[in-house]
Amino acid sequence: MTEKFESEKSETNKKSEKLYELEKRLGRHNKEKELKKKKDRILLKYFLIATNMIYTLAGSVLLMLGLYLLMEKYIFKRQQPIVLILFLVTGAFAGYWTLVKQVTGIK
Repeated sequence: MTEKFESEKSETNKKSEKLYELEKRLGRHNKEKELKKKKDRILLKYFLIATNMIYTLAGSVLLMLGLYLLMEKYIFKRQQPIVLILFLVTGAFAGYWTLVKQVTGIK
């Protein structure tokens, strides 16, 4: 009686192993694809963060440059390079400050 039970059990194990191998070939138990997708998502997340940082930094500098150009056109009688440098440095500082606040908020 126990021999019959053990032979049925071993046949069931063989069938389940064959089924597992077949499903693995079909891609159902393929962990590599899941790991690759996870790595791609992480890479995309960091790429988006880096792109956002570039836009943040460049945006503040360009905003200050635009403000200087408007002031040069309507307020100043001639070009003021010192004011331009001050505005660009202020824009860069503001951009870095915004980046620091964003990075400390990222989890």
